[in-house]
Amino acid sequence: MRIFWTPACLFVLTIATASSLVGQDSLPQPLAVFDYLTSEEGATVQLNLDLVSLLQNRKKAEYIAATLTDETGRTFDLEVRTRGKFRRKRCEIPPIKLKFSKSSLQEAQLDTMNEIKLVLPCAGKEADETLIVREYLVYRMFEKLSPDYCVRARLVRLHLKDKDKKRPQKMLAMLVEHEEQVSGRTRTAVVQEWGIKPEQLREEQAALAVLFEFMIGNTDWDIASCRNIMLLQPAESEQVYAVPYDFDFSGLVAAPYSSPNSDCKVRTVRDRCLMDYGINADALQRARQTLLEAKSMLYDACRNRYLSLEATEDMTRFLDFFFDALSTSTEIPTRLEFSDK
Repeated sequence: MRIFWTPACLFVLTIATASSLVGQDSLPQPLAVFDYLTSEEGATVQLNLDLVSLLQNRKKAEYIAATLTDETGRTFDLEVRTRGKFRRKRCEIPPIKLKFSKSSLQEAQLDTMNEIKLVLPCAGKEADETLIVREYLVYRMFEKLSPDYCVRARLVRLHLKDKDKKRPQKMLAMLVEHEEQVSGRTRTAVVQEWGIKPEQLREEQAALAVLFEFMIGNTDWDIASCRNIMLLQPAESEQVYAVPYDFDFSGLVAAPYSSPNSDCKVRTVRDRCLMDYGINADALQRARQTLLEAKSMLYDACRNRYLSLEATEDMTRFLDFFFDALSTSTEIPTRLEFSDK
């Protein structure tokens, strides 16, 4: 098992230990730049960069210089590069990794955890912005179900300013926590182990992740190969938390480029396939009850000011099909073929 204790996580654990020695519950921590930039939903940020150079090097992991300015006018120095796999190849502007200058963060009295993921609309159409909002809402759904052990995403109004253009491109985009941030926030180590066994997982969390992926119609994940699943291990435990992320191939997002896992033998991402990974049936039943109790909260998450009524209704119809199946039988189905009639 490969375990990675990030510097931020080690720092937090050291502080926690010191606090206990002096009889304090915790010491105040500097605010992370992720939280600073996203204190409000839809906060405006402007990213200034050489867009041509970024796109010319989309296949390389090479950083270029950039600056980011927040709503107050504070400017941060940073480096950016393209990231991701499928979207990097397909999208007009691929997802971007932001790597802030630590000196800029220190000047702003922020934590030096300096990496954030930025996901942009795949193209310049309104429908592509809608997909960003839909995926953002899926992230928020899981965060409501598992507030601590989740990957957080926040919606921003992005002004993308190319150095050769007078005016920036304006769009909705999504900032997503880097694993360093998740690790530090949860005081865990990121585990990278292929073929991890079900008994090595925190059962309740794994069952929740499994049934959540089933609810949103996502098969683009796999615990065994750490595909779109972050495994987090607390220092005091040998068991790990399974935390899902990257939901654009889910039926609830319904991206036109998405496709289901071929092993599931379903026609589209709008059809559901239960990938239970050998999780205990009783744990899955408890996760089922958790989702049923959270139903109204999950529906409320779909009603967002940045989402059109048409898209909201589509998401709720897709959830209806899932909750109707869970409500009519205590047995969790292994497949659900969606009907939009």
